[in-house]
Amino acid sequence: MLEFIRREKIYFLILFFILAVNLMQVKTVKKETPSEKSLSSMNFEELGVTEEKVKDFFESDKFSAKFFKYLVYFGFFIFALSLVLNLVFIFRGKPRLCRPGLNPAYRDGVEIGRKGAGAPWEILDIFRAVLIIIFAGYVLAIIEAYVVKSFHLELTMNLRMIINTFFIDIVAAMVILYFVMVKYKKNIQELGLKTSSFLRNILSGITAYIFMLPVLLVILIFSIWILNALGYTPPPQPVFEVFMEEKKSLVLLFLTVFVSVLGPIVEEVFFRGFMYSAVRKHTGVLAAAFLSGAIFSMLHTNIVGFLPIMALGVLLAYLYETTGSLVASISVHILHNSIIVAFVFFLKELIG
Repeated sequence: MLEFIRREKIYFLILFFILAVNLMQVKTVKKETPSEKSLSSMNFEELGVTEEKVKDFFESDKFSAKFFKYLVYFGFFIFALSLVLNLVFIFRGKPRLCRPGLNPAYRDGVEIGRKGAGAPWEILDIFRAVLIIIFAGYVLAIIEAYVVKSFHLELTMNLRMIINTFFIDIVAAMVILYFVMVKYKKNIQELGLKTSSFLRNILSGITAYIFMLPVLLVILIFSIWILNALGYTPPPQPVFEVFMEEKKSLVLLFLTVFVSVLGPIVEEVFFRGFMYSAVRKHTGVLAAAFLSGAIFSMLHTNIVGFLPIMALGVLLAYLYETTGSLVASISVHILHNSIIVAFVFFLKELIG
C-alpha cells in the first residue's frame, strides 16, 4: 500500500487538493434566499407555451416558423419510421441495425466482447485522468474568476459555467491523448477514431438511434411521471438557461457548435473510447456498457433524464462494440444533442 501511495503520490496530492477545496466550499456556503423559478424548472404552462400560441406561430410568415414546421413534419416521419422498425423487430425478429463485419471477430488475437479484450490502458488510468480533469477544472475556474474581475467582464454564472465546461473538454481530450499516445505509445485509432467504413458507420448509428426512439421516449415519460408523483422539482439546467436568456448571435452560435458537435466528440472519446474499453476488459461487454452508461448519465446531473441518458449511453456502447469505431456513436450523440438544441430554439421562439 505504501509503495502504491509512493508511486501515485502526484495523484494523491491532486485528490487532497480537490477534497480540501470542496471542504472549504462547504464551510463558506451561504444560505440563499428563494429566487424566481428558473426557466428549466418550468413546465409548458408556466413558460406560456399553449396550443393556441404554437398554432399562431406556425401560421405566421416568419422564416423560423416555416423552418420549425417542416422540422416537425420530418420528426413525425422519423418517428413513424421508428415504429415500423420496432414492428419489424417484434414480428420478424432482430433487425440488422449494424451490418456484420464492421468489427472483426478478433482483435490482437483476443475475441472481442470477452474479458481480457480491449485497449492497453487500465481502470486505474480512468481515475488518474478524472483527477487531472477535475483539478484542471478548479484551476480554470480560478483563472476565469481572475480574468472576469480584472477586465470587468459581464458574464452570467451560467455562461461562465459553459465556458468552463468548454475548456475542461479541451483538457479532457488532451489528457486522454496523453495516456494513449504518450504513456502507452498507441495511436488514436486505439480509441476508435477510425475513418474506415465512415459513411456506413454513420448510417448504422442513425438507424440504431431511430430504432431506439420509442424506447427513449417511453423511458422519459415514465421518469417524468414518477418524479411528478414524488413532487420533485428539477434543478436549473445551466445550458438551457443560457440558450433561453442569451441574445447575442455569436454566443448562441458558439453554444450550438459546442453542445451539438464538440461536446459529443469529446464525451464519446472519453466514455466509449477510453472508459468503456478499459472496463470491458474486466467485466465483459454488458456490464461495461451499463456501467459506462450510468456514469455518463450521472455526470449530466439531470435526474429527469437519468434513465433515458443511461439508455442512450448503452446504445452508444453497443454501436462502438459492433462497429469497432467511434464514428457511429459520435454521429448518434451529435444527432441527439442537435435535436435537443433545436427544441430549445423552438421554445425560445415561442416565448421570446
